[in-house]
Amino acid sequence: MSVLLAALLLATPDAGLDCGGTPCATFRTAREAFAAVLAEQPAVLAVGEYHQLEGQPKVHSGVKRFTRELLPALKGRAASLVVETWMVNGRCGEVEKQSTLAVKKATKRPDETEDEVTALLDASYKLGLSNHILLLDCDDYRRILDEQGELDAEKTLVMVREKVEETATRVREKGEAGTPGKLLVLFGGALHNDLVPAKDDRPYVFGPALSQATDGGYVELDLLVPEFVSDDPQLVPQKWFQPALALSAQGKVVLLSPSRGTWLLFFPKTKRK
Repeated sequence: MSVLLAALLLATPDAGLDCGGTPCATFRTAREAFAAVLAEQPAVLAVGEYHQLEGQPKVHSGVKRFTRELLPALKGRAASLVVETWMVNGRCGEVEKQSTLAVKKATKRPDETEDEVTALLDASYKLGLSNHILLLDCDDYRRILDEQGELDAEKTLVMVREKVEETATRVREKGEAGTPGKLLVLFGGALHNDLVPAKDDRPYVFGPALSQATDGGYVELDLLVPEFVSDDPQLVPQKWFQPALALSAQGKVVLLSPSRGTWLLFFPKTKRK
C-alpha cells in the first residue's frame, strides 16, 4: 500500500484497523468512505458492484446505493458516466429478442434492476454528467449466442469488456472526460473493472489497458452489499473478507485497499425490524 493510501485510511475516525493483514477503516457513511477514494484524484474511476440475484434478501442493491449515496459526491467533479448496459430497440428482430432473454436467464437479476439502472442514468444527467451506454449491433447479438441459442458466457464477457473499453476510449479521445479535472466514471459489474485480474479473467478485464492509457490514473472501486456476497466463492478465501464482513455486520461502512489503485467498500449490513 502506498503512503498516500495508508494516510487516507489512517485519517478516519476508526483507523488503524486490521482486516486479515490488510489495513482497513470504518466510516459513519458510505459518502465519507467514497471521499477517501476520490482523494486519489483519478482520471478514470471504474465502479464495480457485486450484483443482486433473484432469491437474495430484499435489501438495497449496489446500483441503488451508488445512485443515492455516492453519485451526488460527483457533482462538479465528474464529466461523464459510462454504464455497462445497452438499449433494446427491436431493430435486430428475433436474434435481439433471443439474446435479451438469454442474458436475463443467465444473469438471474431481479426485474427491478433495469429500473434502478434507468434511475442511475436519470440522476447522473440531473447532476450534469454526460451519459453513455454500450452500443450493440445485430452482429453483436448473434455473437453472444451459441449454436443452441443459449448465451455464450465467455463471448459475452469479452464483448462487454470491448464495448466498455471502446466507449471509454472514445470519450477520452473527444476530450469529454478521462483527463485531470474531467473525471470519467465507469459503472458495471465487479469483474471487468479489475486492475489486477486473476490470470483466467484477463480476457474479460479492461482495467490494465485503461490504467496504461491514463498513465496510472485509473482507480478501481468495488461495492459490496454484505447480504449478496457472504458466500461468494471468490471472496470467501481472501484474508481480508471475513474481518471486513464482521465489521459491516456491526452497522459500519468498511473501506480497504488490498493494492494500490484498488478499493473495496462494504456497505453496512441492513438492520432487520
